[in-house]
Amino acid sequence: MNDPQILALCPRSPLGCWSIAHRCLEGRCEHILHLATRVLGSRALAEQWLYKPAIGLRHQVPCNILVTRSGYQQVVTLLGRIQHGVYV
Repeated sequence: MNDPQILALCPRSPLGCWSIAHRCLEGRCEHILHLATRVLGSRALAEQWLYKPAIGLRHQVPCNILVTRSGYQQVVTLLGRIQHGVYV
């Protein structure tokens, strides 16, 4: 899978208010929430999943590891595995 770099600006805040790192995190969170909603079937389930330790992430909470590019990629990979029924 490609390692996308999301640098979308947050419309809720003026450009200078947030660092580029924070805007990247916001973009990652939005993308993961959208992806998890598609995979899990509802936004409510996706939001719950994001805040619970995941076995496929060595019991880390998905939203806690999105701060790094590698953590983001781990969450994307896990959602892909869940979508395709590969849990191990």
